[in-house]
Amino acid sequence: MNNDQAVRVDFDCEVATITLQRPHSLNALDFGAIESLRHAIDRAIAMPGARAVVLRGEGRSFCGGGDVAAMDAHRGDQPAFIGRMIDSFHASVMTLNRTELPVIASVHGAVAGGGISLALACDLVLAARNTRFVTAYAQLGGSADGGLSFRLTQRVGASRAFELLTLHSSFTVEEAHALGFVNRIVDAERADEEALAWARRLAAMPRQSIAELKQLTAVQARDALQAHLDREKAAFVRCAETEDFANRVAAFASRGNARPSAEPRHE
Repeated sequence: MNNDQAVRVDFDCEVATITLQRPHSLNALDFGAIESLRHAIDRAIAMPGARAVVLRGEGRSFCGGGDVAAMDAHRGDQPAFIGRMIDSFHASVMTLNRTELPVIASVHGAVAGGGISLALACDLVLAARNTRFVTAYAQLGGSADGGLSFRLTQRVGASRAFELLTLHSSFTVEEAHALGFVNRIVDAERADEEALAWARRLAAMPRQSIAELKQLTAVQARDALQAHLDREKAAFVRCAETEDFANRVAAFASRGNARPSAEPRHE
C-alpha cells in the first residue's frame, strides 16, 4: 500500500485501486491533491502485475471538482495558479487515456466539474444511486477542463453539451445513464464491490485483447484529446482573468463550500 495525504493506492489480485481521501472537502482537488492524483495514477499503472485499475472516493462524495477555497486563496495570481492546476490535472487525464489498462470509476454522492471529467476519463463508470452530477463551471464564471467539453460533445452532440454546461448544469444519475455517461447504476453500498468485480473480470481476460479493444474504442479521443485539453486550459485561464470569476469564487469560498456542487442547483 502507498499512502499519501490526499490519495491512496492499494493493490490486490491484479487490481490497483486509487482512492481520493479528502472527505472533509468532498474530495475537492486543490493543487496538492491534483499532484498526488497524478503520481498515484502513475504508480498504479506501473505496478508489476497490474491488469486493471479502479478509481474511487472516500466519504460522502466521489469528487467535488476543483477546490474553490484554494482558488480564492490565490487572488493575486489566480490565472497563473489555475493554469498550473489544469496542467497537472490534464496530465492525469491523458495518462488514463493512454494506458492500456482498463480503468473503472466508482462514483457516488456529489460529482462536480473536474470530478465528472475524471470519471469520464475512465473506460467504464459505475455509479451509486445517490450520485448527482453538477457541471458547476458556469456557476463560477469559469470554463470546462479535464476534457469534459470534449467528452460531453462526443456523447450528446454540441447543442446538448452546451445545455449541460450552462442551463441544465445539475442532473441525476438516471439522466447520466440515459445520456451514456454511466454504464451501470447500483445500490450505494454495493458500488465499490461491483467496480472491483468488474475490474477482476477484466483482469482475468487476455491482456493484449483488452489493450487492443481499449485503444480501438478510444482512438478518436486519444488522437484529438490533447489538442482539446490545450484549448480548454486557454479558455479557463481567460475566464480566470475576469472580474466575474474572481467575485464568484470569493462568494462561494466565503460560504465555506469546497465546491458549488455541495448543494446542486440549476441556474
